[in-house]
Amino acid sequence: MMERMKQWLGISRESSPTRSPPGSPASHAPVSHVSRPSNVSPSKPRSIDQSEIKKAEMATSSSLPAPARRRSRSKSPSGRQRQTSSGSRTLGLTKTSDDETFLPREHQNPEVQESDGNFFESFTALAWRQENKRLRLASEDEKEAEKPPPSETKFGAKPRHHQLSRKEYELLYIEVLYTIKHKIGTTTSCHSPFIQDLYQYAQEAFGVRPEDHARLLAKATEEKPPIVILNITVIEAKGLLAKDADGFSDPYCMLGIQPSHRSEGDPNTMFSSDEESGTRTKEKERRGLRKFSTSLRKKKDKELVKDLVPAKYIQTTAVIPNTLNPEWNEKFRFDLDAARTDRFHLDIWDHDEEFSVIDAAKSLNEVSGFRGLGRFFKQIAQSARTKNDSSIDDFLGCVDIGLDNIPSVGLDQWYQLQGRSSRSNIQGEIHLKLKLATREDRGIPEDDNWTDVKQHEDLMCIFIEHEVRKFNDPSFEWTGDLPQAALTILHQHAIQGDVTEVQQAVCRWMAHSRQHAKYPLSYSLLLAHLTDLDKVWKPATLSRDEEESLAESFNLFIEYCLTLLHRQRETFPPSNRTAFLRLEGMFRCLANIYSMKVFKKCCPFQKELHSEITAVVKRGNLDWYDRLYSSCRSQTKREEDSLQSLIELTNHLNADIYRGSQYYNSIFESLVSVNYFSLTYRQLEKMLGEEVNQDISVILKKMDCDRELDSLGAPPQTMGTTLFELYLALQEFARYSNNLPPGELRSLAICQYYEWFGFAVSKWLCIARHKALKRIRKAVELDKVAQVDAVVKYSTSAVDVCCCFAQITEFWKQLSWPDLVGAYQFVHRLVEDISNGAQLYADLVHEKLTAAGYYDDEGQFDISEQLCITINNIEQVRRSLSVLPESLEFNAIQRALEATGGEGAEQLDAHSLRKKLCQADSAMIRKITQVVDRVADKMRPDIKKDVFHLNWAPESLPADDAVGDLLEYLDSNLLTLNNNLLKTNFDRILESIWVEVLEEFKDVLDNEEVRPPIFYQRMFDALGLLVDFFHAKGKGLNMEDILSQQFQELRELLTFHKMDTTSLIETFYIQMAEIQKQQESTEFGVLNFRAVYRYDSHTLYVEVLSAKDLIPLDANGLSDPYVLVQLCPDHVFPDITVQSTQVVKKTLHPLFEESFEFAVNPGQCQHKGATLLFTVMDHDLVFQNDFAGEVYLAMEDVPGVSGEEVKGYDALSIISLPLIQPKHKAYGALQILAKRVWDKEAQEFVKKRSKVEEQAA
Repeated sequence: MMERMKQWLGISRESSPTRSPPGSPASHAPVSHVSRPSNVSPSKPRSIDQSEIKKAEMATSSSLPAPARRRSRSKSPSGRQRQTSSGSRTLGLTKTSDDETFLPREHQNPEVQESDGNFFESFTALAWRQENKRLRLASEDEKEAEKPPPSETKFGAKPRHHQLSRKEYELLYIEVLYTIKHKIGTTTSCHSPFIQDLYQYAQEAFGVRPEDHARLLAKATEEKPPIVILNITVIEAKGLLAKDADGFSDPYCMLGIQPSHRSEGDPNTMFSSDEESGTRTKEKERRGLRKFSTSLRKKKDKELVKDLVPAKYIQTTAVIPNTLNPEWNEKFRFDLDAARTDRFHLDIWDHDEEFSVIDAAKSLNEVSGFRGLGRFFKQIAQSARTKNDSSIDDFLGCVDIGLDNIPSVGLDQWYQLQGRSSRSNIQGEIHLKLKLATREDRGIPEDDNWTDVKQHEDLMCIFIEHEVRKFNDPSFEWTGDLPQAALTILHQHAIQGDVTEVQQAVCRWMAHSRQHAKYPLSYSLLLAHLTDLDKVWKPATLSRDEEESLAESFNLFIEYCLTLLHRQRETFPPSNRTAFLRLEGMFRCLANIYSMKVFKKCCPFQKELHSEITAVVKRGNLDWYDRLYSSCRSQTKREEDSLQSLIELTNHLNADIYRGSQYYNSIFESLVSVNYFSLTYRQLEKMLGEEVNQDISVILKKMDCDRELDSLGAPPQTMGTTLFELYLALQEFARYSNNLPPGELRSLAICQYYEWFGFAVSKWLCIARHKALKRIRKAVELDKVAQVDAVVKYSTSAVDVCCCFAQITEFWKQLSWPDLVGAYQFVHRLVEDISNGAQLYADLVHEKLTAAGYYDDEGQFDISEQLCITINNIEQVRRSLSVLPESLEFNAIQRALEATGGEGAEQLDAHSLRKKLCQADSAMIRKITQVVDRVADKMRPDIKKDVFHLNWAPESLPADDAVGDLLEYLDSNLLTLNNNLLKTNFDRILESIWVEVLEEFKDVLDNEEVRPPIFYQRMFDALGLLVDFFHAKGKGLNMEDILSQQFQELRELLTFHKMDTTSLIETFYIQMAEIQKQQESTEFGVLNFRAVYRYDSHTLYVEVLSAKDLIPLDANGLSDPYVLVQLCPDHVFPDITVQSTQVVKKTLHPLFEESFEFAVNPGQCQHKGATLLFTVMDHDLVFQNDFAGEVYLAMEDVPGVSGEEVKGYDALSIISLPLIQPKHKAYGALQILAKRVWDKEAQEFVKKRSKVEEQAA
């Protein structure tokens, strides 16, 4: 028997090695046959209480009340666990909860769904369809990610640049050939040194045939060679020798070209040596020095043209007074007769007297026909000396540089100063820039090179186009690198045409931006050229013509970019990574242009970039919407198609808004400070709102959704999903408004979209109610058995009903009605319909069980599979209601109603929604309990028989063996239940059976002949074994359910029965002392007394002081009271006599003030149940004395009994206790004693107390 009990107690629906496999007889066939009792009827189910309603107000999945119990339970303090012998038994369950047990949707019966055309499935699928559209869009975007970007030339503005005519093209080619032929400077590593390579590249780039090339080259050869020019910038010097007494010098430079045909002799002797005749110490007069080089520094100053000297002549810088580290930053220009043999020479002098060397140089420059630069320098020095020998300029050093090795890019370096001879004392160095150039004698001012600049731009355009055409990959992947030959030609053209660095930067930008309109280039390349231009540009570095040309280039580029932006959805789709990166690059270029100083100088009246982009985005949105609207409308052939076109239009807008918020908005905001999402959403929202508002009324009217349904009419039979498809599409569009700034929400019309669909939702709820009820009936009709796992069973009807409720709830969640106050009426109807449906289902499956003979009185009662499935089904459907408060947002609706301030808002929500759920839940629990109690009631006769045998078993049989039959019977009947029931239902069965066991124990105690205490000790031990059995170490019934009030009373009664007579008598006095402590009423009067125990003398002192408000027992309305004082029980105080006060006549407030002494030892006073009893009587001369009341004081409460020292008897506080009257208690110790008819002591005690009760009566 023990092994069988462990078998069913060990089975777990989660994991168990002893579980029967699916389909085995153990998991299907009934295992217990219980005979029906004739005197037992099902107990009445109780109704749900208010505490459960409070639990239901919690908006969580566990917010429904706990399962109702068949009989009331009260939590009791945890009693001590009964320790039994080695034969104790416990449930071996490993399952603790089945809260996570769910019904898989795959167990639905397809026939049930098909019976109504998958009505609910079609509506819940709407959200999936919406999600699928988004997923398809994301998938399409992913496919587009790596594709080549759309062609920008298709959408961009057509270029309006000047195109070269054939004649201009040939002239430009001749210019290139001329430039190559007269190449100047040595070649650096980045340029090509081979002339033939340059000719060949030019021919390829220009696409010139060989015969044309020869003809045009001949023309270039016939042209007059250019004049080679040396451009020199004297920047600064440092570390010069101090020539003046104050430790400084007044340095200036004298520079010129040394021709290739110079006089014989050492070049170092071309100057006179007497300037180094010795170091003179002299004091110069300190006076202001004028700048002498003003006329030499600015070659473009037309007012000083007359002061210019021929380029090959000697020129001087300004004098920088009092310094050894002068800074000049002066530019000079010299024509070269023989660039390969000429040399550049520079002297630095310390100026001592005005108009000395400087004047001499100027006067000698007016002489023409001289030969030899050395002779001139010597003549200048001698001429200066003739004025005043004491004021000759001091020589500080010189530099002599050959011009044949100057690279085409020029030189920029420091040169060490040299002396004229070994005797020269020279120190310091000078910083110079030397660069070769050319000029042509065309009768044009030298500072006007506009033609060269335009040629340079055109030449760059041709080279760029040539390289892009050769590039095999897309043009925007070209890095902008030109070959050496192209760079060399451009470089030579720049230096020969004196094209400045700023002009070259302008040409690079204009050429690349121009070609960008034909061949989309990398925006990073364009941005780099813009950055270079911004770095090198300074005010007044460009002529007016150049500024106008640059402004035109900027405007054309901006116009081109804005036309692309007008169609940015097609040109720069965010799904294409390359295209989106190009949009970002374009924005960076535009932002850079608008921040450049040169742009503000050239285009002072240009609008802000933010305004330009805002305007073009608005125009683009409008055009795109018009195209989209036309496309959607073009597919509308019938009026019925207008709804579908609205859905398609809204879905396209949703996709566009999504892309705008996820992709476009971030780069628009970060790069051009435009809130693209807000701008686009508000514009599209206005157009969509107008469109929907125009069409929706017609659509609703045709679908009979423009008014409330007639409650008396027949409900509509069906409803299409397209209207709610539009609702969900508009809902998605409206949700994007959450990304708008708060101030922009008020002006949106689309946010009230749900108001158009109120009647449609009402119609759907009406249809759904009838469809759900029909589906529930169909589900029960077509019911099939299913299993959650290997053992727990239910049927398909539960799955169908739960899924139906879930689909109704899910569809409402998908609607996500924004107006919570307005949603109340819909939610109320949903809760009512679902609750009614759940109750209908419980009734239908219960009727089916009844029809199968479950409640029949005839035949054998089986704990069958159908029984388990029925209560499992009802429990699963009941659980499906628990999620409604959260799914339907009860709390949110509650807060919204309260916020409106309307009267009764809170009551409406709490009592109309939650209470309805509680009612449905209670009804289903009652249905389950009715079935469960039937099981327990059917098992009661056998339980009664086993408890009877437990009571009448031989005295020598231990409790474990005596209760064995009962445990074996429970084991055999609970096996199928444990295998097939959810734990919640199994616990209900366990609890119902536990209640039956307790009642049978109680029935034995009440109705069977009283046995000796040893038999009741065995019953007490058996009850402890049953507690362990049903608790199963925390995996069975909860201990709070086991230790119910009913159990507490039974255990107390058994405790009394297993006591001997003296212990029972002691218990009686303990009970009476406890009753005395709890007595608060003074209806029988109050007794005042003192009591103290002297431990040293073993004496109890009692002083009866007075009484008040006694009950009148005489005919005159008074009494003649006296008090009896005695120590109880008699077997503890056998030799102590009862003492009495004097009788006080005719009063209800007697004053006694009498003292008594009792000689008792501490052991007697501390004995269990030791009590001091005061009995107040009414003295009667003729008849028997009347009982007025009694007072019990436990001896343990008397001061001094515990051995503590008590001083000052008179100072002791007065004890005032109300008098009590004895009352009959059905299950007290006295009643147990009364049943022991064989016990003389018990009968004498009962007789004595019965007399008191009679007197009190």
